[in-house]
Parts: sequence; structure tokens; C-alpha cells
Amino acid sequence: EIVPNVVIGRHTHPGMEGGYVLEGELVLMIDGQAPKTLKAGESYQIPLEAIHDAKSGPSGAKVLAVYVVRKGEPLATPAK
Repeated sequence: EIVPNVVIGRHTHPGMEGGYVLEGELVLMIDGQAPKTLKAGESYQIPLEAIHDAKSGPSGAKVLAVYVVRKGEPLATPAK
């Protein structure tokens, strides 16, 4: 669950992330792509090691995320 109007911060994952917005709204920002607004019922995929960020909407967001990452590495690393 993400509180309203929060910017998560640019980061990467050592694998891919897939997610589904259960409630609210989320703006997904993947480097090299236009920002994408996701609403309840929509899904997303973030490629391996892609630098990305997200911002919750005015009502916040509830997201179910699944990570397929390399074993033994941190789940997320701040982007440089």
C-alpha cells in the first residue's frame, strides 16, 4: 500500500517486476519511456535492471507486485 502523492524514488531491481494495481492510481516512470498512468485493474511489467520510479495518485494505491530476481542480491538498489 502506498499513501497518497508519494514519489517512491528512482531505483532498479536485479530482475523483472510485474504488478497489478488493486486500488487507486499509480504513475509509472521507466527511463526511456513516457510516464504511464495505471488505474485499478491494470497491470505493468518493468524489464530487468530498468531504472524506474513511481508516484501514487491523490487517493494512494494498493499494488500487488511480483519480483523474479537473482538470488542473493538486494531486491532494490537506488539509481545512480
